[in-house]
Amino acid sequence: MLDVQAIEFSFSLLVPLLFGVGAIATGLATNQNSLLARSLTFKLAFVSAVAAAIGSWWWPVDGVWFSQAPLASIMLLLTTLLGMVLGRFSERYLAGEPGQRRFMIWLQGILASVSMIAITNHLLVFLVSWIAISASLHQLLMFFPDRPRAALAAHKKFIFARIAEFCLALAFLLLYVQYDTPFIDRILAQVSASSELPATAQIAAILMAAAALFKCAQMPFHGWLIQVVESPTPVSALLHAGVVNLGGFLMILMAPLIVQASAAQWLLLLVAGPTAVFASLVMMTRISIKVRLAWSTCAQMGWMLVECALGLYELALLHLVAHSAYKAHTFLNAGNTVELSMKKRLVEINQPGPGQWLTAVCFSALFILPTIFLASEARPADLFSWVVPGIALTILLSEFLAAGGGVFTLGRGLILGAVFWALYWLQKTFFSLVLTPPDSQAGLVAVGFVAILIALLVRGYYQIRYHRFSPAGARLYRFLFAAGYLDEWSTRLTLKIWPAKLPDVVRPRAVVSVSSTSGSRESV
Repeated sequence: MLDVQAIEFSFSLLVPLLFGVGAIATGLATNQNSLLARSLTFKLAFVSAVAAAIGSWWWPVDGVWFSQAPLASIMLLLTTLLGMVLGRFSERYLAGEPGQRRFMIWLQGILASVSMIAITNHLLVFLVSWIAISASLHQLLMFFPDRPRAALAAHKKFIFARIAEFCLALAFLLLYVQYDTPFIDRILAQVSASSELPATAQIAAILMAAAALFKCAQMPFHGWLIQVVESPTPVSALLHAGVVNLGGFLMILMAPLIVQASAAQWLLLLVAGPTAVFASLVMMTRISIKVRLAWSTCAQMGWMLVECALGLYELALLHLVAHSAYKAHTFLNAGNTVELSMKKRLVEINQPGPGQWLTAVCFSALFILPTIFLASEARPADLFSWVVPGIALTILLSEFLAAGGGVFTLGRGLILGAVFWALYWLQKTFFSLVLTPPDSQAGLVAVGFVAILIALLVRGYYQIRYHRFSPAGARLYRFLFAAGYLDEWSTRLTLKIWPAKLPDVVRPRAVVSVSSTSGSRESV
C-alpha cells in the first residue's frame, strides 16, 4: 500500500530543496549550464507544488514537522508560480549584468525560505526561515551598492527586520513554554480547546502582531519599502508580491490564537488601519509609477491586517493571493503602466453630479443588497466585506458616468458588479473551506472604528480628486506629498541609534574646453 503521507511530504519538501539546490548550482555551474539548471529548477518546483496541492486536497493527512493543510498548499503554489515568472523575467531583464548570477542565487534562496515557511509545522523552522528571508533580501536590496537611497533602504530594513525577528522569537518561546510543544498545529489545537487564553499566550499574540506590522512595512516604519525601488524591478516584484505579505500569512496561520487576543487585534487596528488610509491618500500624490505602487502595497498590507483584526481571515487570504498576483504583474509590466498612466493624465477629470451619484448608488445596490439578503448569520465584521466593495463600485461607476460612454459605461458597471460577486462568493465558499476560519469576529466598537477610517478615506479621496486646488485641498495635498514627514523622522531616529556610512553620490566632473578661436574657457 502506498504511504500517502510520505508521498505528499516528499512533494512538499521537494520545493524548498529544489530552490536550494538550484541556488548552489547557479553558483558552481558555467553560465550556460547554470541557465539550464535554473530553468529546470523553477519548473520542477512548480510541478512539485501542484502535486502536493492535489495530494493534500484529495487525500488529506496530518503531518508532524511539515503541514499538509490547504493553506500551505495555496502558499506553496503561489510561491512557485511567482518564482517561475520572476526567474524567467530576470534572466532577460538582467542579461549582461555583471551581478546576474549573484541575483539568481539570492532569489532562489528567498524562494526556498518562503516555501519552507509555507509548509513547516515547527516553530524553530519557521523562525529560521523567516530570518533567512530577511538575510537574502538584504543582499538583493544592495544589488547596486553604490546607490545611497538603496543603501539607506537596506539599512533601515535591516534594523526593522531584526526587531521583527526578536518579537517573533520571543513570541514563539512563550508559546513553547506555555504549551510544551514546538509544533504549530498542536499549539493551535490547545488554544482552540481552551475557553480562556493564558496571559503568556496573550503576550505572544501581541508580539506576533508587532512582528507582522514590521514585516508589512506599516507606518512609521514604512520608508524602506518606498525606497527599495532603487533596486532592480524583479526585486520590487518579489518583495511586494511574495515577501512583505508574510506578516499577513503569520496572522492567518495563527488565527485561532489572534481571535482570542483582543489586545493583539486592537494593535493591528490602531496601526494598520490609519496606515491603510494615509498610504492610500499619499499614493494619489505620487508621480513615479514604482513609488506609487510601493505606497499602494503599504496601504494594501494595512487593509489585509485590518481584515485579520476583524476576524475576516478568509477575506485576508483572498486579499493576499490577489495582491501578490496583481502586484507582481504590475511591477513587471511597469513600462506599459507608465504609458497608461500618462494617457490617463490627459483625460479631463469631471466631478460627478447628484444624478450620477444617485445612479451609481442604485446600480451598486443591485449587487450589494442581494448579497446581504442571501448571506446567512451575518455578523458585524461582515459589513466590511459588503460596504467597502460597495463604496468602491459606486465611486468607479459615478466617475464612468461623469466621463460619458453611455452603453459602454453600463457594460463596465455590469462587469465590475460581476467581479464583486465572484470575489465575494469565492471568499465565502472556496477560501472558507480552505481556511476554516474561527467563528469569533470583532465587535461593533472595532467595526465602528474601521467605518470611521473608511469615511476619512472617502472624504480625503474626494478632496484630492476633485478639489485639489482649493485652499483646503492644497493644504491636504502638501501634507500628503510630504507623507507627514514620518519617514524623515524614522530615518533620523534610525541613523541616530545605529549610524551607517552611506555611499557618496557620484557627481559628473566638469569638462573644461578651450575655444580655438577666442581662447575662452567653457565648462560643460
